Amino acid sequence: MKLFKYLQYIFILFILGTSIVILYIWNIQQELPDHNISKYFPNEITKIYDEKYELMYHVGNRDRFYLDYKDIPKNMINAIISAEDKTFFQHQGFDLKGIVNAFIINLKNIYSKNNNNYVGASTITQQLVKNILLNKDQTISRKIKELILSLRIEQDYSKEFIIELYLNEIYFGRRSYGIASASFNYFDKSIFDLDIHEYAYLAALPKGPNNYDPKKNYKRALDRRNYVLKQMEMNQYISSNQYEYYSNLSIELSQRNIKKYRSDYKTDFILNYLNLNSFNKNAFYIQSTIDQKLQKISEKSLIDNLALFERKYRNWAGSFKNLEDISKLANEHWDIAKVININNNLIELSIINTNEIISLDKNLNLYGPKKVTPYNYLNLNDFLFITNIDGLYYAVQLHKINGSVVILDPFNGDIVSMVGGVSYNESSFNRATQAYRQPGSSIKPFIYAQALETEKYLPNTLILDSNISLDQGKNLPVWVPKNYSNKSYGELTFRKALETSNNLVTLKIGLDLGLNSVNNFLDKIDFYQKNTNTEIYSNLLGTVENNLLSITKSYSIFLNGGYIVEPSIIKKVVSNDGELIINNEYFKCDYCSFSINDRSYRKPIIKSQNEKVISPQTSFQILNILEGAVKRGTAKSLNEINYPIAGKTGTTNESKDLWFFGLTPRYVIGVYVGYDTPATIGYRETGSSVALPIFKTIIEKHLLNNNDINDKFLVPSDLIVKNVNINNGKVSDGQNTIIDYFTKDQLDILDDINKIESIGGIN
Repeated sequence: MKLFKYLQYIFILFILGTSIVILYIWNIQQELPDHNISKYFPNEITKIYDEKYELMYHVGNRDRFYLDYKDIPKNMINAIISAEDKTFFQHQGFDLKGIVNAFIINLKNIYSKNNNNYVGASTITQQLVKNILLNKDQTISRKIKELILSLRIEQDYSKEFIIELYLNEIYFGRRSYGIASASFNYFDKSIFDLDIHEYAYLAALPKGPNNYDPKKNYKRALDRRNYVLKQMEMNQYISSNQYEYYSNLSIELSQRNIKKYRSDYKTDFILNYLNLNSFNKNAFYIQSTIDQKLQKISEKSLIDNLALFERKYRNWAGSFKNLEDISKLANEHWDIAKVININNNLIELSIINTNEIISLDKNLNLYGPKKVTPYNYLNLNDFLFITNIDGLYYAVQLHKINGSVVILDPFNGDIVSMVGGVSYNESSFNRATQAYRQPGSSIKPFIYAQALETEKYLPNTLILDSNISLDQGKNLPVWVPKNYSNKSYGELTFRKALETSNNLVTLKIGLDLGLNSVNNFLDKIDFYQKNTNTEIYSNLLGTVENNLLSITKSYSIFLNGGYIVEPSIIKKVVSNDGELIINNEYFKCDYCSFSINDRSYRKPIIKSQNEKVISPQTSFQILNILEGAVKRGTAKSLNEINYPIAGKTGTTNESKDLWFFGLTPRYVIGVYVGYDTPATIGYRETGSSVALPIFKTIIEKHLLNNNDINDKFLVPSDLIVKNVNINNGKVSDGQNTIIDYFTKDQLDILDDINKIESIGGIN
């Protein structure tokens, strides 16, 4: 009787317990999210590439490339199944046998204390549910939800789609979401180029990427990798011989490329240029116009030359007492070194990253106006920055001065390189685009170009260099401009005046053309970005502020035959759905498209999309005169470079803003140097002494890395070559002659002038 009562109680408790469980599960089901995983697409991240599709920058700190199942290498699938869920293609969402086996294996591992490879019981489907539909709370209700959703997903979706989503969603460490990005971030190789042991290592990571970092615990990482290989052998995905071979290979990972997660001047400009407000919601693939080799050359040229220049005026203050402080200020172009030995004949430094021991040449490292020797400004155990220039090491310190560099393709406006300052970490202010400064003498070639366009002047026209006084208006003093040398040089040819950047001749030409006419021409070539009052005489010498990118763009007209180009840093933008958002085209093609049904064929005509603002003849004549500035004028320190170069220096009053614009057959390169708060850079410093050396370093390093030696400037076919006396402008075959270029109309004008002078001589 008592037994019957006990059975009754047990039955009632069973019914009650079962009802509670059913009710509990029913309530849980009401809270379940939609299991339609076909709606889910892992968010990719906006990525910026250079012109050769090399990754430069990620917007955000996640990294993902999505791969369809058919594109995922079979060995990767085999490895992840062996590591995570060997019965994946057989079970219906959970693996009861796997749960029991995992429990037994983990007990053995705990007891033996010799194996850290604990086995999980969750299937790939359950892990996917946890990652995309649920949270990671360690609760019974979450586990039940996970199980129910896994069963539903297995019913509605193919195994192939489930593992595709899993391999694109799961976190592998190093900011890598999905196997494609993990392959690049761990091995610097495409997922298609990995070997079996590398697939096995990636498959080992989802359990805990930080736990299997070889740098932190190589043995644990190796054991886990080899465990996956063993499972692949047991599942007959690889042979015993393959297991023996691959399990004996070391784990070799690439260095982490943290730089691609760091913004800089060019990536800021790219994102602002696009003005896309949905980068965090949608992914875009942006192909920029940046040439990373030239970019790195430009960056190092700027910071090295400015650091060496500042030694003339600044005393040494660049030593640090501990590594932590100096490391916060590091850049990729300078090394950190420690002073390890100082004696009467030798200063030895140890480079921190490589442990290389180097000697510091005292004669190359004299600092400040008094040329202090490094024996006096360095102490034992000091940390400092050093830079390697052509195999020689220089002690350098962080800059006070600043500057920028822009390299532009003059034929299509592509921004090939943009350096907005000496340190983005110190200041994100982009001095190539945001710093408006007086261009000084940089404006002169455009005034001379207008003078040729109007046919008021010829390349060999003589103009008197003499003092002038200009009434600036009511309540303003009379302006008496001077040449930089404070001298006058008598009669100069049009060419020689521009080659030597003569102020007084430039003013006379501008006044002859008329301020209004000059300003209209500058508007026509889109020289200024800001509206300003330009009815002032001094504007003819470049007192209206402009930025480096805008001026560099304007110089393009002398290389491309007279066309205005619009600077662009974007080639293409594609959405993660494959939609082409932006495709910059520089040429228009008429009659390029036709079908077999067309009645006649017309030859395609390719036209530039850009506006022509000066003639090709004027364009080349100014370019040729600027070549003369390199051979004989303000840029003659470039003469030693055996390569076609034209150039123009720019210097403002009190040497506050210094410029150089270098033109080559392929590029126009603009350099600006100045303080962020305008101040004199140095006594009688010029664009030639400060900005030009930066250009010179860029072009020398570029030529060493390229085969551009045979480049030439293109000469319009309808220009006529004459020998001209450099001093008096006479067309002759005598001494002191140079080659000059004329149009037929200009030679006709010259003939008329000669006839008039001849008649005047007879009278």
